[in-house]
Amino acid sequence: MKSLALHMRISTLSPTDDEVDSRREAGTALASAWSKPKGVGAAIERAQQVAAALWCDLPPSALAAEIETAVQVHSSSFLASDRPFEVGICAAVAVSGMLDSKITVEGFSQTDVLATALWSALSFQPPLQDAKREAMRVEILEGVQARAMEASELSRTRTMVDDFGSFAVVDGDEAKTTANFKKATGDTIKALRRNAALDREEIDFLWWTLIARSRVLKKPLQSIDAPVRAVVAGIEAAQHLRRLPCEVHRELVLRSLDANPSLNLNGLIAALGESREKVAAAFSDTSDATARPVVFPLLNAIDTGVVDADGASVERPSEEWGARALLEAGLLRLMATGPTLL
Repeated sequence: MKSLALHMRISTLSPTDDEVDSRREAGTALASAWSKPKGVGAAIERAQQVAAALWCDLPPSALAAEIETAVQVHSSSFLASDRPFEVGICAAVAVSGMLDSKITVEGFSQTDVLATALWSALSFQPPLQDAKREAMRVEILEGVQARAMEASELSRTRTMVDDFGSFAVVDGDEAKTTANFKKATGDTIKALRRNAALDREEIDFLWWTLIARSRVLKKPLQSIDAPVRAVVAGIEAAQHLRRLPCEVHRELVLRSLDANPSLNLNGLIAALGESREKVAAAFSDTSDATARPVVFPLLNAIDTGVVDADGASVERPSEEWGARALLEAGLLRLMATGPTLL
């Protein structure tokens, strides 16, 4: 973080050195724990908790308990119930620590998924009235957005395919021969599979772009009103992704927009009208979205018809709704399928 000492003044006007140091140490420990592979669902659930802690006055109880335990290792008198804002501060420190880690070409590490989900959640929230808390929230938003965008781009870098390694046949020992063969060919085959998956994704996405027709609504995209068109295009485009969406996918989704009217979430759901249920049916399972409405505010509203998310009243241009639809639907697909190798 830019300045933990500054952010600590959200909770108290004159934090002591020990208070600042203990929160930093707790955040570092949490960053290490949260970075460990625990699955896409766990990363998205964590993002929902952190987003709520950064925006709400009272953080989620599970996150508060976890952070209380981490801080008490270094400051035994700390109680999250006494300083609820410090739950968000410590969570922000942990996320910042995670963002400092190296990005791999796979693009779907625990940190990458959490950053993408947190970007979705924080970017939908309206600004906070408290300038100090809003500054910290925006700092995290900018950090996770940059990480998510870089990870999604790097995840589509083709891997160098090396020749097979040395292979030795061990007479009379079939197990060793098999192991030697797998070792000699494993990296090459893995690289070929990864490149093939990326090629397949690119081909599928370009075919979808050329068709320019909604399979869900069974009509040309150009015949659909701009806001609905952007959302439907984003959701359908995400079904062809094998990694999290990157900038070129966003541009292809929005290329058909010839107008960019603004409307809030209520207006968008009203514009969908009878099409809402058809669009919701495009997903085989929407329970992950409805269980995490902070991360999936748009998909949750489309599925349930209920508009009660923080930020729902904010008017947004059609292109922003289209980009959000792609982002949320891409996350939901990753939860359903995991990283697809072929």
